[in-house]
Amino acid sequence: MHTYECLSKFREPLIRSIIESIDIPTGSIGLDAGCGIGSCTKLLAEFVGEPGKIIGLDLSKDFIQYAKNNYQTTNIQFKEGDINSLAFSDNSFDWLWSADTVWPGPKELGYPAEDPVPIIEEFYRVIRPGGFVVLLFWSSQKLLAGHPLLEARLNTTSSATAPFRNGMKPTNHILNGKHWLKKANFKDVVVKTYLRDIVAPLSENDRNALNMLIQMFWGDSETEVAEVDWKDFKRLRDPDSNDYILNNQHYYGFYTYTVFKGIKYS
Repeated sequence: MHTYECLSKFREPLIRSIIESIDIPTGSIGLDAGCGIGSCTKLLAEFVGEPGKIIGLDLSKDFIQYAKNNYQTTNIQFKEGDINSLAFSDNSFDWLWSADTVWPGPKELGYPAEDPVPIIEEFYRVIRPGGFVVLLFWSSQKLLAGHPLLEARLNTTSSATAPFRNGMKPTNHILNGKHWLKKANFKDVVVKTYLRDIVAPLSENDRNALNMLIQMFWGDSETEVAEVDWKDFKRLRDPDSNDYILNNQHYYGFYTYTVFKGIKYS
């Protein structure tokens, strides 16, 4: 679970600012759909307060057990469950939050569904009239400062664009989240992208998280890029190299989350 804790801590400042902006009512009842290890659930609970309640839901038994051991409080409850078929009555929640969960892709590869709309319709069902849904996704990053052409070429590889791949419908890409919410009958849908700057000197956690992200996005791309590009990439990510990018005393990068919010009126 170390990887998930590291990445959760890395993105916490941005997630906190997003939560601050979405006007969660004090004392409300919410669902964190796809809560993972529970780090977002914990932050959401701070804004709801003790009169309120949040249920963190995830399909992974290991994640839920970890969340119970580390984040469960008097106003948080963690449960195993599938976002494709929520085990809650209609109109159960004042709001629903889902971060980095409704990624359309093949179920056999661990994604919830190739078509996200039925999931969003299920979200609509369990939200009370007047309530709202918030979907958010990691949507972009610039991590290889000074190497824009190399980073652009790496970003064309399958690991960088996953889970989206050739043959998928454009409407099933995450940046079409507004379309999903509209199809599920949410109204007054708004979209906003939030950015976090990453500036040297880097904390130990930020350095570890960046290494993980660089590996996740591009670490398996050798067969999809030119040999010269792969050599340059290896040089930039090698801690023993004089050109190791995270040792740059002037390092700068950023990443973004895109947020979709819609209201259920009836």
